[in-house]
Amino acid sequence: MNTGQIVTFYSYKGGVGRSFALANTAVVLARWGYRVLCVDWDLEAPGLSYYFDKHLAEPPRAGLLEMIEEARTTPETAQATALRHRTSVRLPEGARLDLIAAGRKGDDSYISRLQQVDWEALYEEYDFGATLETWREEWMREYDLVLVDSRTGITDSGGICTAQVPDVLVFAYTANDQNVDGVLEIVDRAMKARDGLPYDRPRLLTVPLLSRFDAQPEYKEGERWRRELARRMEPRLRDWAPRGSSPGELLQRVTIPYFPVWSFGELLPALSESPRNAEQVTYSIASLAALLARRLEDVGLLIENRDSYVEGAEQAARRDFEVDVFISHSVAQYRLARQLQQLFLENGVTSWVAGENPEHRAEFVDRCRHLVMIVDEGGEDPTQNHDTSLFLRRSVNAATERLTLPVVTSSAAIRQLPRLAQSLQAFNLEDGTLSQAARAIAARLRQESRSLRPHSSRGGGYDVYLSYAHADENWTLALAENLKRLGLTVFVDAWEVQAGDHWPSRLDAGLRGADTVVAVVSTAWSRSEYTMHEFELAAQRRGRQQLIPVLVGDVVPPPHVAERDFIDFRDAMTPREYLGRVQALARRILHLRGEEPLPPSGSVVLPDSMF
Repeated sequence: MNTGQIVTFYSYKGGVGRSFALANTAVVLARWGYRVLCVDWDLEAPGLSYYFDKHLAEPPRAGLLEMIEEARTTPETAQATALRHRTSVRLPEGARLDLIAAGRKGDDSYISRLQQVDWEALYEEYDFGATLETWREEWMREYDLVLVDSRTGITDSGGICTAQVPDVLVFAYTANDQNVDGVLEIVDRAMKARDGLPYDRPRLLTVPLLSRFDAQPEYKEGERWRRELARRMEPRLRDWAPRGSSPGELLQRVTIPYFPVWSFGELLPALSESPRNAEQVTYSIASLAALLARRLEDVGLLIENRDSYVEGAEQAARRDFEVDVFISHSVAQYRLARQLQQLFLENGVTSWVAGENPEHRAEFVDRCRHLVMIVDEGGEDPTQNHDTSLFLRRSVNAATERLTLPVVTSSAAIRQLPRLAQSLQAFNLEDGTLSQAARAIAARLRQESRSLRPHSSRGGGYDVYLSYAHADENWTLALAENLKRLGLTVFVDAWEVQAGDHWPSRLDAGLRGADTVVAVVSTAWSRSEYTMHEFELAAQRRGRQQLIPVLVGDVVPPPHVAERDFIDFRDAMTPREYLGRVQALARRILHLRGEEPLPPSGSVVLPDSMF
């Protein structure tokens, strides 16, 4: 990850396992290799550090309360305290995470000092909002995930944690009406407060976490509650749920069942249990950890194949591979594999040969970025099949592109490719030499590295974002193509959003990263909640983003559109008239004055409505 994300864990009432879920999620993520910071913002009832007491490098000498006091007494330097009071948590097997405790451990003055904190005065007199923004930026630079433990109930500090601080709000609740009613009310308040913040924020994503749920003794009653909770939580799942999925399917993946053994004390089962054993609580914790690590994306895979989804999140934590290529081969082809290894080295590609470390194949597969498999006509090799299966499973939706590249010794050997690799293009040694194969694979790897560049030379930004209703897709795509032919970079979802993408996040990033938002205003556009939301967001960014409505069809523009300087395509009945409107729009986008010429363009694409 280039930029971390902040996740607040909130509960309306205590005793629902919120801190337990946060602490164990942090441990799972840290053991996978993510950089994790935990922040105990439950200042009135701090307890997060109890989970880590046995693993602290030293007792916390200061924490969040001291940071807040510094923001009040020395506001001019408070912004530099974002990480000054963190404490290291050393976990088994070399894993580690960092903790900002609520305050100094064992301090008798803690309660009286906490009572002196006036949140309203902090914001109004000491500009604490700006200080907190600086803390957020520093936390996200240093960590992949920042997990914040929020105060329960309705409090000022809890409001800060649920609205200003997070990118994602995980709210824990149990199966009773007071928990559900209370937590949903707070989440709704947080969403509204978020919209009113004077800071540039994407829409707050929310994850309902059904905790300590035990349907075993009363199965029928448990199923009734599942159905009711799925219905009530559906609006909070909608922003990241894959199309066609049911709320019940997602709710099942964000449920932590009740295990009596873990209800005593502050314990970390994530240190002793397997994340792949469905009979243990860490199985559910790992599902939540993977969902957060993957930023609530590719959720369809979580529903269809939970283990692959979790393995992909674990693999994505790896930032650097030690070696370019793992060469998988049968026993008979060990010598050929060694020759290929030498040829790779001559072409600047590092590699490991499977036969050199037969007892550690799985470990070495994980440490190599790509897989090259040498297959002959001698029939399927079970060990090689295992290499391929493991590599492909670990590579599913991984953050880093990983390639599987077969090399076959003959045409007959193509039929012996492992089933998972039969759809891949193979290099046939009947058509070229091993040296040519090595050069071709090296060239492919270099090409793949170049393909990872962002869409835009401006680091992912766009000249134009097109906001439109689905009914106007054909018309909008024609406009997008014409603007593109004038040299403009255009974000239109049909081009930019790919299968498996988290489409609300992609749309939001495109909208906020564009210099100009063009709203294709039609009757269908006026009826769409989403396009109206996009229009409002762009309107709020006046001075930072240009907003240009274009009118199409027989629409009567709503007042908030009619008051703006729009481009009217409604009476463009001929190609010449249509081209004139496109050019007028392009001049507005490019801020061209007077007779400044437009960039040269090729032929014009006409929308279907003109035929």
